Amino acid sequence: MPKQHNALRLCDELSPELSQDENLHLLLAQFERLDLLVQQQLQTLQQRFAEPEEALQGLALSSEELEHLNTQRMGIPFWALEQSGQKLSDESESLDPHSRLGQLVSRFGLTDFERDVLLLCLLPLFDSRYSLLFAYMQESNQKKSVTVDFALNILCSNVVEKAAQQVCLLPQAPLLKYQLLTLKQRDAEHWGNALLHPATDIYTWLIGHSAFPTALRACASWLIPSTLADLSAPLTQRLALYCADGAAAVKTLVQLQGRPGSGRAMAIARAAGSVGKAVLALDLAQLPEDHEEAQGVVSVALRETRLHAGCLLLRSLADFCTAHPRLVPWLGKALARAELPIFCLTDPHAPPMWLEGMAQVVVSMPTPAIADQVALLASQLEGIAQQPDIDVAGLVKRFHPAPETLVSVLQEAQAYRLQRGEHALLANADLYRAFGLRSQQNFGNLAKRITPVRDFDDLIISDDLQQHLNEVLAAIRQREQVLGQGFGRKVGYGTGISALFHGDSGTGKTMVAEVLAGALGVDLIKVDLSTVVNKYIGETEKNLSRIFDSAEADAGVLFFDEADALFGKRSETKDAQDRHANIEVSYLLQRLESYPGLVVLATNNRSHLDDAFSRRLTFILRFTFPDQTLRERMWRAIWPSETPVAEDVDFSSLARRAEITGANIRNVAMLASWLAAEEQSPRVAMQHIERALQRELGKIGRLVLSR
Repeated sequence: MPKQHNALRLCDELSPELSQDENLHLLLAQFERLDLLVQQQLQTLQQRFAEPEEALQGLALSSEELEHLNTQRMGIPFWALEQSGQKLSDESESLDPHSRLGQLVSRFGLTDFERDVLLLCLLPLFDSRYSLLFAYMQESNQKKSVTVDFALNILCSNVVEKAAQQVCLLPQAPLLKYQLLTLKQRDAEHWGNALLHPATDIYTWLIGHSAFPTALRACASWLIPSTLADLSAPLTQRLALYCADGAAAVKTLVQLQGRPGSGRAMAIARAAGSVGKAVLALDLAQLPEDHEEAQGVVSVALRETRLHAGCLLLRSLADFCTAHPRLVPWLGKALARAELPIFCLTDPHAPPMWLEGMAQVVVSMPTPAIADQVALLASQLEGIAQQPDIDVAGLVKRFHPAPETLVSVLQEAQAYRLQRGEHALLANADLYRAFGLRSQQNFGNLAKRITPVRDFDDLIISDDLQQHLNEVLAAIRQREQVLGQGFGRKVGYGTGISALFHGDSGTGKTMVAEVLAGALGVDLIKVDLSTVVNKYIGETEKNLSRIFDSAEADAGVLFFDEADALFGKRSETKDAQDRHANIEVSYLLQRLESYPGLVVLATNNRSHLDDAFSRRLTFILRFTFPDQTLRERMWRAIWPSETPVAEDVDFSSLARRAEITGANIRNVAMLASWLAAEEQSPRVAMQHIERALQRELGKIGRLVLSR
């Protein structure tokens, strides 16, 4: 995990500390002190035996050796002296506050006794022979780790002191509370016989390595602050107030509200970095399903954050509350007891998540100014061999690239450039492809992605409708600029752009939505209302929320076909079901007013829609049945250049005799081409078209007029 290793190394560099060798030497001196305490207890036990067991040879001191080492420390356990070949320190009990052991004691608030219990438990990790020694001294092969009684006997000089120090081994004390040690107690076993197991990650960190707990590798990571320009400096300064040591807000959960991909996590990382802290991001949605295992992982995350004097960032808190409702009270209390700077990410339209025991504050993620985003992207493109027509402003307006992924996306654009040749220049197409693919979201079964293949040249529409579509495009293209000129403040809400397409089936509503998406350089996101609408209260809103949240990050055109199936007229409230239906409509109106892209609603009958939509929709476009002139243009335009049509085909006559839509004409052209191919005819003849036309009119219950 190279990235994780780099993040850990950066995390450790944020606070001054000793070198790896210095940390190790200091820890060895502490191990020597604990080793001598063990030796004293060992000699007491050996008085009952003629000779120590053979396995202990080389680990057990004589009484003379013990007396000598108690008066003249070597700075390293005696048995390891021959391996090291040198004396390390005479000041074995001093703790440098910049050493890792000194930092651990300070950050977890350990007493001298608690520190020594931890060090005693770490001895078997330092050398496995201590496991044999402990088993011998505790007279059981099952006790190769330190037990509660063994720790008290080694470290306490009398019964009174033992009784006083027992409180340090209770669950609410730091050693167990932060899982520096875990207590393993069998059923009906005396508490004093319970084994104390140290966290391997703590030992690895103490000896100077940058280790990341195994329990967190699937659900957490340290964030690496971006080196790009900060587009939200005021927010960084505000968030930094909640990261500083000794802040009154240390028991406050800060909810940073914003859309996914808006750079929320990076803003928190910047703020923490400004006060010398790192951020551990924990995705609660990736926790184990088992409640006890999930609790354990969260506890390890809290320990890891405290160990590095960092901040904790929670992702997917709402998902956690749904998956583990019984753990929500525990989580609130655990976070409050941790007394750490804690943040979580929430969506802009989601209600705040309240956790027991914690004060909570909601902070909104601002949208960077377009000009700042353009300047940032332009700075990253400097020095890259590129074509002169790169549309930086267009890219920013369409995709709003997230700063944390900007470097990666530009690398992907370079990879697409390479497909055109080693010496090819970076082109607009490379950038649009890279940004477009990176912005694509997974809608599951709620919506289908359509990549536009048709453009305005394929549209046969009236001049009035063409002008109306140009106005829709103008609104989308100029939205940010106009809002930035004061309309955002004046209007306050309702700045989203939406359009209602209404008209008979087959008049081109879906095709026009596709063409608009293509003109904007994005995909069409066609919502499947059969999967959105749910009879259970609240589920439809959740589905709509998923669609809008994903679409905001996707940058696509959101298309609701047959919208009256969901957004019909609100009824008089007579029962719970009526209230539920009205809530769905109100929720949609709220999201329409704030959606940053284009939303298109299509219906065959405008009168079926709620009147509130007419007032709040930006555009309403009527798709009329094509007149004879338009039908003739459609008949002439439908044939691909690769499909020859006989010269005697009378398109004017076809347009006059058959009052059908563009969709019907498309179907006729396809069937006529199949019939011609089946007969191996070199051209599509009038007879093929007549036959196909009869079939199409039969489908819709109409008759063809005579010639």
